[in-house]
Amino acid sequence: MRRLPLVIIGLIGAVVIIALIFLLSGQFLSPGSPPATAEQPAPTAFLPQGTSLTQTTKPLPTRIPVITTAPAPLPAEITLSPSTSRTTIAGDPYTISTTGLEQRIHELINQQRAIDGIAPMILDPALCDIARDHSEDMAALNYFAHVDPGGENPTDRGVDAGYNCRKDYASYYTYGIAENIFQNNLYSSATYYSNGKTVYDWSSQEEIAQTTIGGWMNSTGHRKNILTPSFDREGIGVAIAPDNKVYITEDFC
Repeated sequence: MRRLPLVIIGLIGAVVIIALIFLLSGQFLSPGSPPATAEQPAPTAFLPQGTSLTQTTKPLPTRIPVITTAPAPLPAEITLSPSTSRTTIAGDPYTISTTGLEQRIHELINQQRAIDGIAPMILDPALCDIARDHSEDMAALNYFAHVDPGGENPTDRGVDAGYNCRKDYASYYTYGIAENIFQNNLYSSATYYSNGKTVYDWSSQEEIAQTTIGGWMNSTGHRKNILTPSFDREGIGVAIAPDNKVYITEDFC
């Protein structure tokens, strides 16, 4: 009978030792501890050499009524009865004027600057050509990046076009073209029918412009470019890809 308490004491000691080993090795988790999750990197805008990008924890304010909802993913094929009614937006999407969209985005950019008391930027035709060439390249080659497949960044593309941008400040200077890019879409959703018909909810030119500005103003780096007082010129370039993607490039100097 005396051996039983000794056995119990021995078992308790073994459990304590095992628990200590787990704690010291970092393997012990309390009940309900959530698994670690990896954060996705935030989108960044291209900045000229000599500048630094600082992150802000201050929430971005609502500045103008903008549409920030991204295009919905395309649904799988569905079967609907012939009597099912659908509301669609009629019209050929390619009647959207790319130059008109460029002008509207430029107007909305200067509205954002005016809210902060920043002087408007002029729309520089040479910068527009550089921005438009990049949008057309992304649309043709189906990529989305500041650095093109040839390895050139916005400043490189400006130099190729004979456009140099240098900003002199009191104790330093910056050299190069800053850039924002955005990939939009001509429609917000599409529905596939079993009879082969596809119904698109086409976006208006104004919706595309508003969505683009909303995306940029809700991203720290892109917003910084738009609200940099020393940038006094910009170029906007729009291109539409065969798959209905709308590529928008905004270059700053």
